[in-house]
Amino acid sequence: MKYFILRSFDKKFDAYHRQEQEAITSTLKEIKNFLETRHASYGLRIKRLSDKIYEARINIHLRIAYWHEGDTVKFFCLGNHDDIRNCLKNLAKLG
Repeated sequence: MKYFILRSFDKKFDAYHRQEQEAITSTLKEIKNFLETRHASYGLRIKRLSDKIYEARINIHLRIAYWHEGDTVKFFCLGNHDDIRNCLKNLAKLG
């Protein structure tokens, strides 16, 4: 499996405090583990948003959106529910 963290994700990541960054990093590891083993912790709550786009829960407020096709995963959006919705709207406008 190949994993990529896009610049849009990195910019949002840098804006969070260290404690939140640790939770985000931990969730990224959980997502990778899920994609490789198909076992997820209850709190991860992966949800399919479209054919290739998924959302994973970091905590009650934060989410990660990622694109998954074949053996490629791209983490592209990080934020609350509204941030994820705006990312998806922007993707729809692009293509």
